[in-house]
Amino acid sequence: MQSRTSLGKRFLHDISHPILRWGYIFVIPGILSYLLFTFYPTFRCLVQSLHLIRGANNPWVFNGINNYLDIFQDKIFWGSLKNTFYYVVLTIPIGTVLALVLAVVLNTIVKARGFFRALYFIPSVAGVIAVGIVFNWMYEPYLGVLNLLLSKVGLPRLNWLRDLKLALPSIAVMNIWQTLGYNVVIFLAGLLAIPAELYEAADIDGSRPVRKLWSITVPLVAPSMWFVIINNTIRNLQVFSEIFVTTGGGPGHATTTVGFRVYQYAFLFLSFGKASANVMVLLIIILVVTLLQLRFFERRTQVEF
Repeated sequence: MQSRTSLGKRFLHDISHPILRWGYIFVIPGILSYLLFTFYPTFRCLVQSLHLIRGANNPWVFNGINNYLDIFQDKIFWGSLKNTFYYVVLTIPIGTVLALVLAVVLNTIVKARGFFRALYFIPSVAGVIAVGIVFNWMYEPYLGVLNLLLSKVGLPRLNWLRDLKLALPSIAVMNIWQTLGYNVVIFLAGLLAIPAELYEAADIDGSRPVRKLWSITVPLVAPSMWFVIINNTIRNLQVFSEIFVTTGGGPGHATTTVGFRVYQYAFLFLSFGKASANVMVLLIIILVVTLLQLRFFERRTQVEF
């Protein structure tokens, strides 16, 4: 009770100060935006997941946890969960390593450095729909660029988006290409913060480029690396647009992810309760994975520094 009273007195003291008062005023839009666009939709989704909702205009019927039990008994849900984690495993390690290597190379360029940085960032500006259409053309079985190149060197044509084993990796390649530029910018910011004296000292000691990369660059750029990994993991666990534009969840359910399953429940089956239950399960998964990553990276950072 005393702590609440002290907090109340502290608040009244702060708002009585002109500068601190304006600070509270400027924070209000951010708080309202969070409550309106994040907290309320999440709370409403949780409520919907406990109801049986057939269509937008039909009444809600309380269904308890039956929506969760139904999706846990759905084999397609477990397949979509497997596809989601497989997609993350395909995109995060390869995309992170490629972005770091490319950032190191670009950081060594002196002439036209800004031009190359802008060139690699262009795919990140392009919309997912446009990128998906372009890659659909590239993956086309008969007239696609990739199969034409394969035929020129005597290799068989591949059904990139129609093969059960190739469809999801093909979409992962598209994602890696599109997000590469954004990740490179993050790594470049981390590289520019590394003191040049460290590399000069390593040169004096006769260290090779690979040694400098592992002993100086990677440890000091670790915070940027953790941000890229965590941010892209959260994003790719929610993958939907790439699937929707390219394969529509097929062939079969080979590219159906949890995010795409939400779309199917909501807009194809008009089962908004089950769609909301899928969302809440995905939210918990993202929360758990993010907390585990933060815990792991925190320990690694403490060991390295």
